[in-house]
Amino acid sequence: MEKPDQILELVQPIRDDLLSGAAEIALRAITIFQTVMAEKECEDASVMKERLIKTARALISAQPAMAPLFHLGNSVLTAIKEGSDSAQMQKDVQDALDRTEKQLCESAALIADHVYDFVPPGEMVFAYSFSSTVVSALLSARAKGRYFRVCCTEARSSLEGRKLAAQLASGGIEVIHTFDNAMGLILPNCSVAFMGCDCIGPPGVVNKVGSWTLAVSCRELKVPLYALAGTEKFVTEDWLFEFEKYERPGAEVWDAAPKGVRVLNQQFELIPFNLITALVTEKGVLKEQHVNDYVGRLTVHDALKLEAASF
Repeated sequence: MEKPDQILELVQPIRDDLLSGAAEIALRAITIFQTVMAEKECEDASVMKERLIKTARALISAQPAMAPLFHLGNSVLTAIKEGSDSAQMQKDVQDALDRTEKQLCESAALIADHVYDFVPPGEMVFAYSFSSTVVSALLSARAKGRYFRVCCTEARSSLEGRKLAAQLASGGIEVIHTFDNAMGLILPNCSVAFMGCDCIGPPGVVNKVGSWTLAVSCRELKVPLYALAGTEKFVTEDWLFEFEKYERPGAEVWDAAPKGVRVLNQQFELIPFNLITALVTEKGVLKEQHVNDYVGRLTVHDALKLEAASF
């Protein structure tokens, strides 16, 4: 098998994953970089650079809405930018991977600490889609002795809301689960709502389809809506809209649809900041201007700049 195909084979499970959150997928992508570096051919520094660039691009293309994959690839390529010795480059890449893993794990714990005060005792809480950060925050609050119930919906078309419900229930949280169209029946009974984010930029946050409906409903019902995400989800505005490239086959929604019916299966959408009560990160509660300031400091490796790369 040709090596480029081998990279695509390694990345294919990431492309096919419809249930995991962005942080979860980024942690799995770390192993892919390690596997590529372990190839015999990567003993040559120039080959290693080429292979790692291909890997970074393939991962980003697989899930263009998931910013942690972009940052992971960017950190790896930045680590080897000036490298010429394969052994040193391998060490530098591993250091970059370790830093990313540590950041992802620590971010979830710090966000959970901030979220605790937003979880009202004895009340109903709404959570949408699946986010390991949201799950971590709610399980942490429960472990600290705060009792509450969680309402959630299926989050079609991938039904990742079922994964959310199962993980929360396994952690001792009582969960009320229903279908998406019933959101209007259960949301008025909730005191607060939480959702994760796959990508964050100056216009707002990107999350699974249905999040905009949740945000508008929360505004009308005056239910506070908190978006939970680490700063590894922040990207520039041009990269933010890469999520529009990710459309799944329509057959996943309606198999064998009649002729003349085009089934739209867009997985992600943009939710403007003005529809969100607050963005909770490992650095605390951030406002839109904080996001603009942070994004303004981001640097992108030349191989990952949109005008230079073909994804």
